[in-house]
Amino acid sequence: MMRWVIRLGLSLAISVGLVMALVVSLVRPDLDLEPLIERYTNEQSQWVDVGGFSIHVRDQGNPEGLPVLLLHGTFASLHTWEGWVAELGDQYRIISLDLPGFGLTGPHPNHDYSLASTLNILESIREHFDINEWVVAGNSLGAGYALAYAQHKPQSVIALGLLNGGRVRLSQADYEAQQATVEARQAQERGDSIVAQALRQPLARALLAQITPAFLVRYALKDVYGHPELVGEAQVARYQDLLRRPGNREAFIKRFDRTRRLTSNVPALGDPVPAYDLNLPILIVWGDQDSWIPLDVGQTLASVLPNAELKVYAGLGHIPMEESPEETAAYFGQFLDSINPLAIESADGAQ
Repeated sequence: MMRWVIRLGLSLAISVGLVMALVVSLVRPDLDLEPLIERYTNEQSQWVDVGGFSIHVRDQGNPEGLPVLLLHGTFASLHTWEGWVAELGDQYRIISLDLPGFGLTGPHPNHDYSLASTLNILESIREHFDINEWVVAGNSLGAGYALAYAQHKPQSVIALGLLNGGRVRLSQADYEAQQATVEARQAQERGDSIVAQALRQPLARALLAQITPAFLVRYALKDVYGHPELVGEAQVARYQDLLRRPGNREAFIKRFDRTRRLTSNVPALGDPVPAYDLNLPILIVWGDQDSWIPLDVGQTLASVLPNAELKVYAGLGHIPMEESPEETAAYFGQFLDSINPLAIESADGAQ
């Protein structure tokens, strides 16, 4: 009996040791910041100071064109929009940024990832570039910010683009209450992506702060593509590198900690304009193979938001502008042409 207990104990110890060795082998430390800046900035990159917080921003395209602000989603960066910059930059002024906790911008110094803080950053960037009003578009998390920005700052928004994301908000209190529970509830209801469900678990998020090997990043990217074979190794390397920007993985975890949302240094948000009162053109774009946020969310948005058009792309996933930039940018360009006050004024003058 004693020998059996000893053998069992040894077997358990060996098993635990093997598991720990495997976990240790998957740990990826933060990377040095300076090489990342050198690698992932270009001539249009600049740093905009917002209350002592430096935001990585690119101001690209036609400086005389209609300004368009593009907001990326979770784990992404402004690089997700570079295909659109290439397609639309000849005619439009394209402004993109790395949101707090992502890309080269990195973590907020006060760990403030509240809606009020983020919208204050967007307004500060608009003022920095001396822009009166602009088109605002976003993907996933960025679509949620775009819609919230339009509801809180409608005077600054010409038109709105929502790509595989966005949530109707009736009031600031409703937003804060829903944010903590709605995604988990939707996951239970629809049985969505394994990756999306895992990231909603505290243990998985804690592991993410240390464990981000390339094969997991590759798997996650393929999970958000309708055509996973299109995911390239350079793309995987960029996502992995920017995840390992010092503080980014920890910032993702802190986004779920409501007690750390400090907003005393930014203007308080009042109640937003009701979604059904948004008097501006809205284009909703959705990949029908999205396993993170299903198409019915986009259909609901289109039914609630006035002046909204829903464009569905068969075969595309959660980040359609990155998966198929030429096709999606062409349609978005048509939308911009239809609402572009500069083009309309030019056409009226020619008549």
